Amino acid sequence: MVVQDNHSDAPLLPITGIERLHAIRPDRVDWVLEQTQIEAETRRSEQRRINKFVFIERIAGIVAAASIGLCGIAGGIYAGLQGHDWLGGIVSTATIGTLAVAFLKRHDQSQD
Repeated sequence: MVVQDNHSDAPLLPITGIERLHAIRPDRVDWVLEQTQIEAETRRSEQRRINKFVFIERIAGIVAAASIGLCGIAGGIYAGLQGHDWLGGIVSTATIGTLAVAFLKRHDQSQD
């Protein structure tokens, strides 16, 4: 008894499968190859779309972090100019510290 299992993420059949199909139904080999080409084009299109959305998500995250950082520092400076030196220092420090911790945690998770 022989058990053979071919598992591939590629849409193309193994050569032995195409040869068997050619022996049984030679007219269907071209159809299978056409369908394989259509599937490959669909996969490439979907992968491009996913990559585009990942890029947009990352850029949006960078812009959001920059705006939070700038608003926090500006708020700290404003509080300091209004005579609340300690509050201004705490707000600015907390903003920078929070962004640093978030960046370091994200950086550590991406290395796993």
